[in-house]
Amino acid sequence: MKIVIVGGGPVGCFTGYLFAKAGHDVSIYENHGKIGAPIQCTGILTSSFDQFEFLMDDFLVNTIDTIEVYSPNKKLRVKQKDYIVCRTKFDQYFAKIAEKEGANIYLNHAFVRKEGDELIIVHEGQEKKVTCDVVIAADGPLSTTAKAFGLYHKGRENYYGIQAVMEGNFEPHVIKTYFGNDVCPGLFAWVCPENASVARVGLAMKKNSRAFFEKFVEGRGWKVTQMQAGTIPLYHPQQKIRKGNCYVVGDASSYVKATTLGGIVPAFKQVEIVVDCILNNKDIEKEMKPVRQQMWTHLQVQKIMEKFSDKDWDRLIGYVAQPKIQKVFEKYTRDNPIPLITSVLLKEPRFLRFVRYLV
Repeated sequence: MKIVIVGGGPVGCFTGYLFAKAGHDVSIYENHGKIGAPIQCTGILTSSFDQFEFLMDDFLVNTIDTIEVYSPNKKLRVKQKDYIVCRTKFDQYFAKIAEKEGANIYLNHAFVRKEGDELIIVHEGQEKKVTCDVVIAADGPLSTTAKAFGLYHKGRENYYGIQAVMEGNFEPHVIKTYFGNDVCPGLFAWVCPENASVARVGLAMKKNSRAFFEKFVEGRGWKVTQMQAGTIPLYHPQQKIRKGNCYVVGDASSYVKATTLGGIVPAFKQVEIVVDCILNNKDIEKEMKPVRQQMWTHLQVQKIMEKFSDKDWDRLIGYVAQPKIQKVFEKYTRDNPIPLITSVLLKEPRFLRFVRYLV
């Protein structure tokens, strides 16, 4: 088969790697002139990434062992293993392994529209027509490809993240997260260390993210060395994966954890399913159901968090601080919330008081 992938980020290149490894003709079109730029992601991976069995030496920056959580009046430390990666090197790693398997990557090539069965790609101002058997839309949260194929759900929403690489004094193996309506209503701010003197500091909101970011970092004595920003999709349960010969993956499909806005692990799992279904003629909606359930559960938790008062955040931290509950949070990663929620509710039914916010 001839496979065309629009988007040369890690999700697009991982998709290309799997198809090329299976012996198919793969072309990846990336509209930027360099893989991995601009950076629009914090670069945190949970230990669930281990399931994909990739060596991380080329892109690993730091390993985290603790997450510190601040509500307006409480503080909690939870043992949790995470990886901090260089997103440029991370992206380039997957481009490299895709090319090694035979995929062709074309930089500065932008998909602009479709005409019948042909894709119109622009390079240096010149249009060229491309035909293929399968189109993979991996071109981000505002996916031009998904829109062209009628696959972009009109009800989708996005967060707008802003982050700075900062110099200062940081705990090198501790991610710090800050919750509360004065800090980041509906979500949280983060301090993610690369080492003891450099950290990635940011937050994301549906609006006013810049103003809240500036307020969060004010007076902390950190020095900005680089600013980054990006659009992050909120998972939409009615978003379809396939229409005709086009499939959407990653941010283009909104498959992002609504509670943390992390997308690499669910996207890679989604890609494995999509490729397997295409190659083996499986029912994609059926095979995708477990991942959809996880994404839906994250979305319900996010809907609750959006309505939290500062007292709710303090109460939540107080519940989690119980040794029996803290052990549960240390047992599971953030990727699959279903066993985490089930275990927590069995041990502490008072968590059910927050469900009222779903009504």
